[in-house]
Amino acid sequence: MEFSEAVRRLDDLVVQLERDGDERALSLLQLVDAIHRPALEAIVAGQPDHPMARALLAMYDLAPVDDVVLVEEALDQVRPYVESHGGQLDLLGVEEGVVRVSLSGAWRSDMTLRRQVEDVLRDCYSGFRELVAEEPRVTVLPLAGIRRPEFHDVVTDGLEDGQMRAFEVDGTSVLLANVEGELYAVRNACAVDGRALDGGKLSGRVVICPWHNCAYDVRTGRRADGEDGAGLTPVPLALGGDSVQVAVNVA
Repeated sequence: MEFSEAVRRLDDLVVQLERDGDERALSLLQLVDAIHRPALEAIVAGQPDHPMARALLAMYDLAPVDDVVLVEEALDQVRPYVESHGGQLDLLGVEEGVVRVSLSGAWRSDMTLRRQVEDVLRDCYSGFRELVAEEPRVTVLPLAGIRRPEFHDVVTDGLEDGQMRAFEVDGTSVLLANVEGELYAVRNACAVDGRALDGGKLSGRVVICPWHNCAYDVRTGRRADGEDGAGLTPVPLALGGDSVQVAVNVA
């Protein structure tokens, strides 16, 4: 559509909306103006690097979004989980696809959390190559009433690729799955009614409930069958040498 034709049609639409008294549509136009006007003023003033100008240009793929912004938005998706259990996740820097973060306490060895962070970075930041977790620069004290992960050893001898097995850990049933040589842990309880999943089938990364035939991504616990509803609860998992540990007290 040509520019002049688009302007004419927009003017006609505004007149019609005002006549019909559609407050939602008018509010939408006001919001669009509130976003565009200050950004365009910055561009006209010779400030294309102004945050509002860059945000507007990025909306139309006319300027790249800063890598740090993309990574921070990705980390915001997993921060609530970390913070709810007394941890802290901070971005230290992004350079050539390498994301450096500060991860406090026992969370540094939690492979379940690490994989969740890596998954959201792959989804939200196309340049992602590697995640590097470093010691926090300051000591992070746990908030009162928030539990820290307590890891317990589990024996995984003979658990081969494509297999899963249930373990009883501190009174909680945990389902461990080997997906392409990587171990993942979730609570052994279907989200529908809590029945055990270890009698089901593991197909690639998907575990299928033997009772309801619902499917879950064992890496994240999310539904993998396109249906809405709750997912499985991931269990923090730590690897150290030949040992495998899980923390059920925060899962």
